[in-house]
Amino acid sequence: MGLALLTSLSASAQEFDSELQMSTDIVYWYRICSAVPGMEGYAMTDLNGEVEGEDHEDALRMTVAMLPTETEDYRSQWKLTAGEDGKVVITNRATGFQISNTSQGVGDHNLTWLTASGAPGFTVTSLGDYAFKLESVEDDGVNRCLALADRSAEAITYPEAGESTSAIGWKFFPVEIDTGIGTMEAGRTVVQVMKGRIFVKGCPEWQLFNASGEEMPRTVALPTGVYLVKMGQKSIKVLIP
Repeated sequence: MGLALLTSLSASAQEFDSELQMSTDIVYWYRICSAVPGMEGYAMTDLNGEVEGEDHEDALRMTVAMLPTETEDYRSQWKLTAGEDGKVVITNRATGFQISNTSQGVGDHNLTWLTASGAPGFTVTSLGDYAFKLESVEDDGVNRCLALADRSAEAITYPEAGESTSAIGWKFFPVEIDTGIGTMEAGRTVVQVMKGRIFVKGCPEWQLFNASGEEMPRTVALPTGVYLVKMGQKSIKVLIP
């Protein structure tokens, strides 16, 4: 199971959802999972050449796969940075490689791969329900969407409806945020998200608020929504998808 670039037949009119955070001095690490029901535990993973079996050659060409990795696996963590013309560049935490917008033809699929640097990035648009579409114009001038693909099955087609749960939908689950805040006792402060809970390491005194400004308990799993972690004079927005 991997990723394909699927020809887009229509453009989304929805604007980029500002809840996804670009990494600058504060670095947000995400697991990027398919929005297809039942695929929540499978995340985009940089194989980094670690492939075995009959499909070894094709898998190396593809490089990115959908795997049920653990939350703390750096190979399945990615940061988003701003590219040119409003594009979003997606970079792997373990390898530093970026998801390329130029695909490789394998059978009936245009499979995605990685590049060491210089990826043009993707246009990101909201599909609703915390799902997003990633699309880009390739070197041949064709606009394609990043999509969940099964190389052993028939090529997928562009959906006409229900895009938020289709093969072109992606959900970004934050797993760690490096705030850039230094402390004398513990170095840099890190915010972690695991199984609906928010943890802060390196800052003993912090508060948690929901979108309405109500203070929330720090020891329970939280409902879907946007939360604010306040550490002294610094505040970090965290999404629980």
